[in-house]
Amino acid sequence: MRTLIYEYKHSLRELKKMKTAIEAKEELTELDQQDKSMINSMISEVEFAIQWMVSGRNPDAMRGADRSGAYTLDPKLLEAVVPNREVIEERKLTADEQWLLDDVLADLTKRERDVFTLVRAEGLTLEHTAELLGITKSSVQTYLERAERKIEDRKNGSLFLVS
Repeated sequence: MRTLIYEYKHSLRELKKMKTAIEAKEELTELDQQDKSMINSMISEVEFAIQWMVSGRNPDAMRGADRSGAYTLDPKLLEAVVPNREVIEERKLTADEQWLLDDVLADLTKRERDVFTLVRAEGLTLEHTAELLGITKSSVQTYLERAERKIEDRKNGSLFLVS
């Protein structure tokens, strides 16, 4: 299930990039408007599916058992599935922040970028990341160390990045 959620989140990020690319155009043609409308619909559906997979129930259900919390799980099981941590609301990056992020991640291989994103941005454990990517925990740790070293070197050598 974690793999599916990861893939859906990845698809969601790609859809948002496509939407941003269309919105960046100075003038939108009728075809661009249709594409934007379709992409917005797809984003909505993917967000709905992610919310359903994460919560384990229909996000739109507002009747009876759904509202009263009849699906409440054993706290130990719930803690194992969803670690108790602050929920950080997702915010949109500015163009400058996106450019800096792209600059920092430019030297990473795809695997290093995936591992770094899953562990540092998504907050997954090394074990879960290894399971998702089909590699060993020690490989995840090695990729993470390499990525962090490359990022630190990039930060130290860049005129635009300040620690």
